Amino acid sequence: MNIKNNAVIIVSTALAYFLAFNLNNYLFSSFDYSSGVAWIFLPSGLRLAFVLLFVESGAIGVALASTTISYLYQFDGDLITILGTGLMSGFAPWLARLICIDRLKLDINLNNLKGFTLLKISVIFAVFSPVLHQLWFTWRGHTTNFISSTAVMAVGDLVGTIIVLYAAKLLLALVPTSGYKNNP
Repeated sequence: MNIKNNAVIIVSTALAYFLAFNLNNYLFSSFDYSSGVAWIFLPSGLRLAFVLLFVESGAIGVALASTTISYLYQFDGDLITILGTGLMSGFAPWLARLICIDRLKLDINLNNLKGFTLLKISVIFAVFSPVLHQLWFTWRGHTTNFISSTAVMAVGDLVGTIIVLYAAKLLLALVPTSGYKNNP
């Protein structure tokens, strides 16, 4: 893939993630457990999808968007936390993808990806990403309850991921397939 295509993917994923974050805030902010920890987090499904589909370019796009989001909505003067949060958001799903390739024998090209395998990937991602985020927030002094924040974030990531993946599945079912059907 050339540099121009990578740049388009990075910018597109960053923009889509940013918009999804704002939509999620609009729809579900009243259900937030605490700042940055949501019971329903739709962008997590995009994080996973972007990294599964676009690998490093998807991770970079998500990291850039998350850094921007953290700066715009949660900046308290601590740039290190903002940058770390962005990196966690982009590269936690990338690391989870590597774990799934190694442990679940996920095909790197996603060939023969089945529903149950996708569910297992979603669960791994929904646990791995919040643990990394909350370790980071705890280390930086931005959370006081590691266990409950991690649990809620894992639930929110899993619920958001499942909603996004099933919505994508429904949308794909509406798209006409190319090719001809043979009549007997």
